[in-house]
Amino acid sequence: MSKKKEIKKLKDHAFADLYLVEKEFQQVVKNTSNNSGTYKWVELLSDYELKEFYGRRRDRKYATLTVELYSLIEQLLKDIYKVIFKGKYKNTSDINIILDLEEKMGDYLTFKNNTKLLANLRSCIVHEEFSLKSARKKINIKRKNKLLFKQLLKDVEQYIENIKIK
Repeated sequence: MSKKKEIKKLKDHAFADLYLVEKEFQQVVKNTSNNSGTYKWVELLSDYELKEFYGRRRDRKYATLTVELYSLIEQLLKDIYKVIFKGKYKNTSDINIILDLEEKMGDYLTFKNNTKLLANLRSCIVHEEFSLKSARKKINIKRKNKLLFKQLLKDVEQYIENIKIK
């Protein structure tokens, strides 16, 4: 299989993973909304218990999904690195892994979208308090978790889409 086909296959898998993250995000939104409804997938908990459960965990869930978006890009780039260089990526620098991979593969691929915001959020979430809300405050982002995460989903989708072989 050619490198171009292998990279396309890897991108397709990343899009599938992104779709699953988006579905999980929609579940969090659905189960933390103010609208009442039935939740057939968890019949052991009442509507009230389910809202309480998700409500208490919502910020941590958004943080988890944000970290997952970052790791999705990182893993995709590591997999593409294997295709291009026929070997496993080894991080030998102190810079962000995604930035390092982009630099190392820059002669072979183009990357159009910036992942700096996602990387900053992920770093705050992982190294500070495990909370998207806290990370937003530290980076001075005014958008609420839900709106910010929707934008991050779009950004990651565009990032994957815009990886092109030179």
